[in-house]
Amino acid sequence: MDYPRFENHFVPRTRDGRVALAAFLSLFALAEPPILYWLANRLEPWLLGQPFLYTYLFVVYAALILVLFFAHHRRL
Repeated sequence: MDYPRFENHFVPRTRDGRVALAAFLSLFALAEPPILYWLANRLEPWLLGQPFLYTYLFVVYAALILVLFFAHHRRL
């Protein structure tokens, strides 16, 4: 009895999947040390009543969520 061969689910199969994966990993790298410390580790200036670091992290995490919505919408 032959068992069906299944593809690896960690490798994106489409161009949209590769774009979504690259965008997600790039954005996630912006939220992790050491890149976070180089780009956004400062208290001044204040944006929207918050220190720059909090506003920066909010924007990066919002972009990560948008990439996940994109991937869900495209059924990747």
